[in-house]
Amino acid sequence: MKYITLILALFVIRVASGQGDVNPYLKGRSLMLESKYDSALLFIEKAHTEKPGDAEIAFQRGICHFRLKQYDQAIADFLFVNNRRPGMSSLMLAKTEVRLNHPALAIKYLREHLSSYYKTAEKEILLDDDLSELESTKAWKSLWQEREWYTPFDKELQEALYMKSQGNYLQAINHLNELDQKGFNRSEVNQYLAEIYLQLNNQNAAEDALDRSILSDSRNMEALKLRIDLYINKGKYEDARRDCDRLLRQFPDAFEYYLVSGRIHSMLGNYKEALGRVNFYLQIYPGSHRANNEEGLIHYHADRYLDAIKSFNKALKSYEGNAAYFYNRGRAYTATGTYTFATKDFSMALDLDPKDAETWFYKGLAEMEQGDSDNACFSFRKALQYGKHEAAENIRKTCKN
Repeated sequence: MKYITLILALFVIRVASGQGDVNPYLKGRSLMLESKYDSALLFIEKAHTEKPGDAEIAFQRGICHFRLKQYDQAIADFLFVNNRRPGMSSLMLAKTEVRLNHPALAIKYLREHLSSYYKTAEKEILLDDDLSELESTKAWKSLWQEREWYTPFDKELQEALYMKSQGNYLQAINHLNELDQKGFNRSEVNQYLAEIYLQLNNQNAAEDALDRSILSDSRNMEALKLRIDLYINKGKYEDARRDCDRLLRQFPDAFEYYLVSGRIHSMLGNYKEALGRVNFYLQIYPGSHRANNEEGLIHYHADRYLDAIKSFNKALKSYEGNAAYFYNRGRAYTATGTYTFATKDFSMALDLDPKDAETWFYKGLAEMEQGDSDNACFSFRKALQYGKHEAAENIRKTCKN
């Protein structure tokens, strides 16, 4: 696993710098995330040919076979994985055997899963559509009578998560703090604490909890994602960059965070690196309007306004339903002094999101540049109404009572 992670990490760095072709494993994973399993299988097969002993690649190939109802091939892959990492594929083996109407084998593999490092939450097993087919069998009932597969601490955690889902945050915090003090699953427990603190807008407490979570388990992907987003919100871009690089080294198929990484590098003024990460995402997802928009923002921050407009044009050609794309292009037009086009874009953005204060404000500025003070004052008043307090000064200077 360390070997494949290192290879993929080196590949990511090379591609982010504009070198190399798309890695077949990563392309396959991107297609799997879009539920295009037949196409994904072609790339995963190629990756498996290049690294035939890799358990992670074999596991993903097994998932593709499972989704395509190629159950014999799926079982072969899952058994191979379990030989390399005991228990990793046991749950998928149980689900596959259910579909083949082999309840005894399904129970056998479910028992393996419950005894393994990879054991999932009890709720996930009980709500699984495939495994629910076993509930009427004697073997299922016997399995749950064999022993307590979940400790009292496991059950306390599920109770805390239920309180969290119901919005009973203080009770959930108390339960999670107790579990943390008892040393139970500290990484996950502190991750959930951080999620609650973020809901309560307590960013400092959330950051402390995420620090503890990641210190306990450096491969907690969800905690890393939360801390990256938190660092960005707090303007701690260098810390966010380090975490994002760390995340992508460990999880090269966390594709969303190539765009996040590009945004972070842009905020740091590293425009070449920023474009490299966005271009890599575009290799994985050609024509992505979200990536074109991020590309436009990078050009905008680098004062390359015409390039920014070209990127925003591509984003809007693919998808016209996002107000931010019109707003962003309007800002780029404003920077080039093309105020008529800017005003049109701000109007389009407001058709989609009529209560956005920033858009009203910049629409007012563009209208002022065109000498249209009446419409500008209307826009400034709307901006103030929706929370843009800076608009008050513009109203004072240029608008009649």
